[in-house]
Amino acid sequence: MLGSNPKSPRLAGWTGRRRSSRSDVLFDFSRLLNRAVAIRLGVVAAVAAVVTGLVVDNANPFPYRLGQTLPRDVRSRVAFVVLNEVETTHRAGHAEAAASPEADPATPPVVVPAVERYTAGFVVQRRDQPISREKLSLLYAEHKAHAAGLTAFQRWGRGVGLGLVVFLLAATVAVYCARFQPQIARNTPVVAGVGLLVVATLVLTFCLNRAPWFAGLVPLTVTAMVLTIAYNPPFALLLSLCLAVTASVNDASEARPLLTTMCGLATAVLTMRQVRSRSRPVEVGVLAGAAFALMSIAVGLVTEQRLRFVFADAGRNLLWGTLAGFIVAGCLPLVERAFGIVTDVTLQELADNSHPLLQELRLRAPGTYNHSLTVAMLAEAGAEAVGANPLLVRVGCYFHDVGKMLKPDFFVENQSGCNRHDQLEPSLSSLVIIAHVKDGVALAERYGLPRPVVDFVRQHHGTTLVEYFYREALRLHGDGRPPDDLEAGFRYPGPKPQTREAALLMLADAAESAGRAVPGPTASSLTRLVRELAMKRLLDGQFDECGLTLRELKLAEEVMCRCLIAVHHNRIRYDCSGPAIGKAA
Repeated sequence: MLGSNPKSPRLAGWTGRRRSSRSDVLFDFSRLLNRAVAIRLGVVAAVAAVVTGLVVDNANPFPYRLGQTLPRDVRSRVAFVVLNEVETTHRAGHAEAAASPEADPATPPVVVPAVERYTAGFVVQRRDQPISREKLSLLYAEHKAHAAGLTAFQRWGRGVGLGLVVFLLAATVAVYCARFQPQIARNTPVVAGVGLLVVATLVLTFCLNRAPWFAGLVPLTVTAMVLTIAYNPPFALLLSLCLAVTASVNDASEARPLLTTMCGLATAVLTMRQVRSRSRPVEVGVLAGAAFALMSIAVGLVTEQRLRFVFADAGRNLLWGTLAGFIVAGCLPLVERAFGIVTDVTLQELADNSHPLLQELRLRAPGTYNHSLTVAMLAEAGAEAVGANPLLVRVGCYFHDVGKMLKPDFFVENQSGCNRHDQLEPSLSSLVIIAHVKDGVALAERYGLPRPVVDFVRQHHGTTLVEYFYREALRLHGDGRPPDDLEAGFRYPGPKPQTREAALLMLADAAESAGRAVPGPTASSLTRLVRELAMKRLLDGQFDECGLTLRELKLAEEVMCRCLIAVHHNRIRYDCSGPAIGKAA
């Protein structure tokens, strides 16, 4: 019974038990042979190398600040010399004349250099005492002397250590994206763009994080908010925390800036939800600044800093977080264009039916315009049911058929008795129908619509079949065998829907169009129609690339059925010659 079966070549080639698709291998090194994967890994390695250079170049920073108190005495690590300028009331070489009673008191003082020498082990700053300006200058001189006395081996050792930290952080982000964010990991331009943003952020952070402003929190907070808007909170949170570690890794002995930075960046990422107004980034910036300030106060109290120093630091950090919010709010249009995204602020502007392209559609193809409004209602309800972005779906539905306005008479919703396709061959008719997608993309790009909205125009038919004209072509062939490539000429060029929102638009578009063709629509007939349309597209593979699950598809079907039934509900007829014989149903 289990022997070889000549009718089953697949069984004949079976060599025994096999493992499931899950593998025990932690990392598949064979994937590195893929050229695209190798390029992306090369980009990550190049970014890590550049970041390592930046960190090493800013290595051994000056760790002390004016007014700060230290938990222990600071002793000189090396012997050093301080050259001070001292004012004296006599000129060099004329001490006797200056000491005489006849000396002119109006003689200007002379600045004489004074050399002060300090030995190794000298107590430069006492513990629990705030650092004064004089002590700060002395600490800075000791710091420079120590940095100048480092050997080549010590410098290389520090550089290797910093490089290992940076490369391990980069590997963590890369593995996370490969496992949980494949839409980012498989997109080479996105990887390169994120790497460029990381480098720019760290350059600005190192440049601004110096006395007296210490404004390195501004670029870090701006980047955290931009990553949340452009991608998603989990990825933004991980990358922001890695940036915080990288920015503070040079001073590993000081935990205060790291804790403060991580707390504020996490607050910025977790509170940045959908940007529905231009004031939202400012609100998030204020919240992030408040988190910076509170953590500064907490850490300052734990480390027993003077209250004046603590509250000055907290107020400064609150200011920088708020400033970052204003910067993101002002640069929001640039962020959308740079990352190819669209925020709810722009979507609300596009949802206004006074947009010039929608006005042109209403004048040239009123039937298509009304069809788009109904499709928007169906798709938006489905998006709310499955947790997609209903505002994005609604805007995409408004613009998805704008290409029909160039040849409105060839589409049934705009026809008034005469069908232009009666005089055309099915193949030519299908070309006219399919062309509305290409025309719609051209119009959307001409009017400057965001790329996600243009994608709705391009993907709303996927690679589906123009079924009516395909059947007409089959009928013309009669009993003869149609060409093998006949079906390919009646399919839309695609691509298939890449997002759940685009898939919902496809289903709502088909349901609304087919629902109008049902004679005497009833609740049962419309429900059956929507389910058949969804199943046909599912079996045709149209939902393979959008991430829509079967459970979500069922929820969307149920919601769209209810909405479609409400659109096509029956009404009691009115007698126009007399009073109404009933109420509207």
